[in-house]
Amino acid sequence: MEKIVYLRGISINTMTKDQFISQLTETPHDPQMIRGIFNWCDRWCERCGQTGRCTLYHTSSQLLTGTPEEFFKSLSMVFEATVEILKDLLEDSETDFASIEPDLKERQDREEKLIRQNDGVALAKQYGKQVTQWFDSLEKKNAYSMEVRLQDEMLADCFEVIQWYQYMIEVKLMRALMTQKDEEEEQSDPYDSLGIAKLLLVSIERTIGAWGYLYQKFKEDEDEILDMLINLQRLSKKIEQAFPGARTFIRPGLDDVEQIERSPCSRLPIP
Repeated sequence: MEKIVYLRGISINTMTKDQFISQLTETPHDPQMIRGIFNWCDRWCERCGQTGRCTLYHTSSQLLTGTPEEFFKSLSMVFEATVEILKDLLEDSETDFASIEPDLKERQDREEKLIRQNDGVALAKQYGKQVTQWFDSLEKKNAYSMEVRLQDEMLADCFEVIQWYQYMIEVKLMRALMTQKDEEEEQSDPYDSLGIAKLLLVSIERTIGAWGYLYQKFKEDEDEILDMLINLQRLSKKIEQAFPGARTFIRPGLDDVEQIERSPCSRLPIP
């Protein structure tokens, strides 16, 4: 049976671009939604308890993506809707969309080149490669032994946590640095950059916790795991230095105001 999803009485299969834009603009005003909650989240909706109050989840989860045709059709509609919304915003500010597009691309390329030379980004990239190498090495080990280990549900969850954040750390750090640069140029108080930095610190702490469990389970790989833990701890310190105030930043709907103290993971000594 073909899957049909309804959004306020409108079938996604027949939803037009205008109807989709209407949903995007109306949903954020719903009092049940937490405004901006998706700005500083890790996009791990399956493990989030706030999806019912997230505008992004409310909209995107109702797009059909079950087949390649459905996915690309939905993606095309989202793209067209986004461009139209952006053009409307620029028209309101009397700015020509076509005139700023080349400048934005040139600026983005320049900033990304500078940021890729950042020590923290280099460390995050190195960590990502270490994780890939370690998981590749598991394939060469005794298959039966690995099967037995993976019967440990906590171990399987730790694998998932590590792989979820593996590349996200580098990408989000680059975004945080670019946002920080924009805030400095606009002479505005840091806000969005601190939210992204807070996400990074939380992601690193969860990853450190996962590796800590694996450290007890893979005694033969203690040196490799310890090296990754050290890199993560160093990266956490670099983020705190680059984004003062990130540790105490409260992300709407995601951080508890009464629980902003550092986790035990952040107190690990750095050799």
